[in-house]
Amino acid sequence: MNNMASAVRDWLSIDVLVPSTYLFHMVRPSRRPVRSIFFKGMRFRRESVDWSQERKTEWMYRRLQNAVRRAYLETSYYRELYDGIGFDPALDFSFEDFSKLPVLGREEVHQAGQRLVTKRIPLEKLHRDATGGSSGTPTEIWMGPEETGWRESSGESFLRRLGMPPGTRTGYFWGHHLDLEGKDSLSARIYSFINNSKMFNCFRLSPDVFENYHQEFERWRPACIVAYAGALGHFAEYVLDRGYRPGYPTRCLITGAEKLLPHHRQLIEKAFGKPVHERYGSRDIGYIAYQMDPAESYDFDIDWADLLVEPETDDPESSILITKLHADGMPMIRYRIDDVGRFPEHSRPGHPTFKLHEVVGRVTDGIWLHDGRWVHGIEFPHLIKDHPVREFMIHQRQDYSVQLMIVPKSDFGEQNFHRIEDVVRANLPGLPLTIDLVEQVPRTMANKWRPVVSDVRLNKKGDN
Repeated sequence: MNNMASAVRDWLSIDVLVPSTYLFHMVRPSRRPVRSIFFKGMRFRRESVDWSQERKTEWMYRRLQNAVRRAYLETSYYRELYDGIGFDPALDFSFEDFSKLPVLGREEVHQAGQRLVTKRIPLEKLHRDATGGSSGTPTEIWMGPEETGWRESSGESFLRRLGMPPGTRTGYFWGHHLDLEGKDSLSARIYSFINNSKMFNCFRLSPDVFENYHQEFERWRPACIVAYAGALGHFAEYVLDRGYRPGYPTRCLITGAEKLLPHHRQLIEKAFGKPVHERYGSRDIGYIAYQMDPAESYDFDIDWADLLVEPETDDPESSILITKLHADGMPMIRYRIDDVGRFPEHSRPGHPTFKLHEVVGRVTDGIWLHDGRWVHGIEFPHLIKDHPVREFMIHQRQDYSVQLMIVPKSDFGEQNFHRIEDVVRANLPGLPLTIDLVEQVPRTMANKWRPVVSDVRLNKKGDN
């Protein structure tokens, strides 16, 4: 694509197609509420960019009181919980009082079910979503227009701060085939055309795939590549091994979905010569925090306009708790997201923090095939999430054999077993596979699940 054609194509998306889409949303009744709140969120973030921390904290305090009171009034779960502990959210409460409220874990979310969903908005007007289960168990969530609008404005605000308005040429080195039914649909192609983006599947990788991607990126020259951290690290290693000097991306790279390891960051920066921004988020919460200036600091800026982030303990490294400030569909108060963060000094439970020094422990292994290819570990939760599975773990031994351990729910049947077996075998050709139904999968020393573990990968890394 020559420079003139590229400039025209970028202008078309940034100045015509994306704004026209937003205008269409405003006149379409089903999308108007979300888009209106999106604009409200964008406007608020622009106006509050220079606020002092004291002013931010005061605003968050008012939003927090509203969120807790709404949860009590609109859900059976929080009414029963707070009545049971004698907490009256109608009374003014402090951050210190807030720190004494019970933590919401994934298990409580699964057990509560519809009791966590608001009674104010009809279920058919809420958007249902589910996590990929990368922590071991899929979590179902429900979002109304308020949460959806604030979440969407968070992502766009971050990109605009990096100088990339929607419509900027962007390559997604991402999980293109998570939705096996909807891949390459007409709507997906239209979306990509409007937003000037292309998808590059990062789940099945090999030297041939890397070479094809390199050539395509070189022709297209995206301004930004948004990628799974581990997959991008392997791609950078391939680029360096071949001695390539890529002319892409022209602005920056953004990683997510898993922790960006230091050696992967070094490889990526060396291979592409552009800043690497780590983005922290999850399917059940949305965008949480962003590295804005990695040349100066690897600290994450919290999206405080949407979320209250706090440590669960006073320790420097603590489990991360999150409260949604705009959850109109399914309130989540002091939700343990199953990640550990390194918090700034003087951070305290119940009190908002505006930065994270580091997000610890979001590493996902891959499964190695006999021919040297590997299947990204984040794929397996998505293959299993639609089955009645409480927990699972995939362990690959040094001889390449694979054991899948499943903790089934009560409605797990023989049909589920065989469907899971078929899809896993199809994705791991030639590898011996055993599936065991167990009461609990093994934990790490930190009592956390690692849903995918490969001993082969560790040996190969040691051999390199």
